[in-house]
Amino acid sequence: MKKIFTMFLGLALTAAAFAADRKPDVTIISAKKYEIVVDGRTYYSNNRMLNIDNLRNGRHSIQVYDMSNRGFSIFQRKRLVASKSFQLRDNDVRITISQFGQLTITEDRFGRDDRYGNDNRGWDDHNGRDQQDDHSGRNSRNRNF
Repeated sequence: MKKIFTMFLGLALTAAAFAADRKPDVTIISAKKYEIVVDGRTYYSNNRMLNIDNLRNGRHSIQVYDMSNRGFSIFQRKRLVASKSFQLRDNDVRITISQFGQLTITEDRFGRDDRYGNDNRGWDDHNGRDQQDDHSGRNSRNRNF
């Protein structure tokens, strides 16, 4: 009985350790085929969508290069189109690259932590008051007659 309990306890702790070591997902959506360099690692956006899941929290840099073929495929020139840095937190990040090479970095505030972007850690700014709106959309407590 003691061995079975120890085995179940070990499995539960292992599952909790895997759940706590969650790495954020970085999804890159591009309108063209680009060479994308994130922290010195090169990725190619051949299928218009790229997921990078081996990045840790912290500051990262991204460079986007346009690959233009001049004749044969061995004579490729790459031109730097855009370069940015971004902060990776516990939330997922979506990086969109337009057809002109403009970068848009969006942090997913509705990540897997179920806080829905509520970063006030349980505190509110209403000082015991709640917003009671009447049918016209105005606050009924602060209305001047």
